[in-house]
Amino acid sequence: MPYMHALQQIHTNTPISNMNTNHCYGGFNYENFLRNEEIIKMGYKPPLPITTGTTVVGLEFNAGVMIATDTRATRNSLISSNATQKIYRLHRNVYCGGSGYASDLFKLSRLLEKQCELHYFAINKRILPVVCAKQLIKTLLTSLMGRMLISFVVGGVDPEGVHLYSVHFDGTTEVSRYTSIGSGQYCAMGIMESLWRPDMTEDEARELIFDAVRSGIENDQSSGSSIDLVVIRTNYTVSKCTEEIYKSLKPEHKPLTVKPEINIINNLDLIIEEESVIPLPHVKPRPIHQKTEKKPIRRDAVRRTPAFTQITLKPSTEDIDDDDAPPNKKRKIQQLFREKIL
Repeated sequence: MPYMHALQQIHTNTPISNMNTNHCYGGFNYENFLRNEEIIKMGYKPPLPITTGTTVVGLEFNAGVMIATDTRATRNSLISSNATQKIYRLHRNVYCGGSGYASDLFKLSRLLEKQCELHYFAINKRILPVVCAKQLIKTLLTSLMGRMLISFVVGGVDPEGVHLYSVHFDGTTEVSRYTSIGSGQYCAMGIMESLWRPDMTEDEARELIFDAVRSGIENDQSSGSSIDLVVIRTNYTVSKCTEEIYKSLKPEHKPLTVKPEINIINNLDLIIEEESVIPLPHVKPRPIHQKTEKKPIRRDAVRRTPAFTQITLKPSTEDIDDDDAPPNKKRKIQQLFREKIL
């Protein structure tokens, strides 16, 4: 194996069988960094990472929290879908918006929803604290050690107030009043930092979050299509809506071209100064061959032929005067001659 051979070249003093692999680390393990550098120098080309993109924005307002995302799914330079769901329900008072691999986002969101439901029954069906949902996401992503390239914006309300968190793929978390993740986060954060206020109404916050996601869509090629929005209020009511940014392209109607007017000249005397006649060659028309259609033969018009015919021999002078004929033939000729005489 190339990896084992490279390890033997790097660790020349320590055999692979004697290496201690039964150790536990807290967090990430970077011991293979030098090994990977040596393998690259030997000519091995590592696979290129797959890039994805999205724009996820969350903010708080005076009566709750809202999360908005775009709906475009990309894989490198390929747009795989324009109607991808990126906002998922974790509990009736907690929602999340994610960025990263669409398949990982869907699977982890469904798993976290069931974990939140189990925790809801464990606390005797009380309102689920938003920090508990955040902690479940953090524990799951930390245990995966960055193998799931998913980041979340978690928002919700509980008896302690309004909460908004951002959880990154390595398990690190941030608490903020407004946040953004994804490839279009920098454009969205510029809008948020300049226009966000803590006492914003729901209508003002809705316009601001739409402008922030629209800025990410316009300046990031991996973000696009429409905008999905979820609003969680302090009275535990939830609203969802979708706004289309760019409609499907339609062919433009070309303006009708008006032909110039033609002036008809009537009652005008013309003088012919020169006239020339060019004779045309005589062209013989080709004969038209008409196909005669054969009439179908009726079945009853076909003449029926007998199965056998009766052949009679007529006497001739040559047969009568023939002395060299066989006796059987002579007898027949004599009989015919006698019948004819009689």
